[in-house]
Amino acid sequence: MGAETISAFGFGEPLLDTGIADKISFCTGLGLKTFITTNSSLLDVEASAQLIGAGLSHIRFSAHGLYDNYEKVHKGLRFDTFTRNTFNFVRISRGGVDISVSVIPMHGETIEDIINFWKPGVMIDYLEVWKPHNWVNKKDFRSIVKQRKKTCGRPFSGPLQINADGTVMICCFDYNGEMTVGDTKKDSIESIMKGDNFNIIREKHRSGDLKGLPCDTCDQLNISDNNPLLYSNRDPERKINCTSSTKYQLQGDLK
Repeated sequence: MGAETISAFGFGEPLLDTGIADKISFCTGLGLKTFITTNSSLLDVEASAQLIGAGLSHIRFSAHGLYDNYEKVHKGLRFDTFTRNTFNFVRISRGGVDISVSVIPMHGETIEDIINFWKPGVMIDYLEVWKPHNWVNKKDFRSIVKQRKKTCGRPFSGPLQINADGTVMICCFDYNGEMTVGDTKKDSIESIMKGDNFNIIREKHRSGDLKGLPCDTCDQLNISDNNPLLYSNRDPERKINCTSSTKYQLQGDLK
């Protein structure tokens, strides 16, 4: 099917899975790149060594804010633990893993504050500073514009979400599984991707008529002129599937 990268996690913290390194090693053995996002709370030196030894390709550390602001949001976690585990991973990996940090600024923090702390290109490879997103229509952090919507590209180019129970969803924002299109316990991934359930959603994205889908109120398609990505030091060519495809019109030529 042409897959190149496996995100070895879904919702929640991947390091709660005590077998995560084995899964990454299996994917590495198939020639696939692997990726996880973590809050770093469980990423001690031993866990870091296991992930690196398993062949992990890319890790993203996710945080809301700095210092006390971080601890107000991440209840029960400590910012010094987060940073210690993160920088220990950087040290142990010795450049063998792409390392990015994704931050949502909190309570008056500036982009400059975050850049000065994380030092992208020096301490870490990549830094992205985001506004919080709405998780389809469940929150109201970003304003949306009602207009004919350009596809985010996910129904055409992925990433495909396969849950632990084998069910297949179009999009990781669909956390309640409203757009479940198949079950890998019953059908192959290829047949699911070519099936009617999937194609109906593709056609809605082609037409821009998304009524009846969670996509209709998603801020990844209905985005205002205020860019949700406040800062990134990634090369523009590498922003594909790392930012809002709609905002950057990376999938605008889909037919």
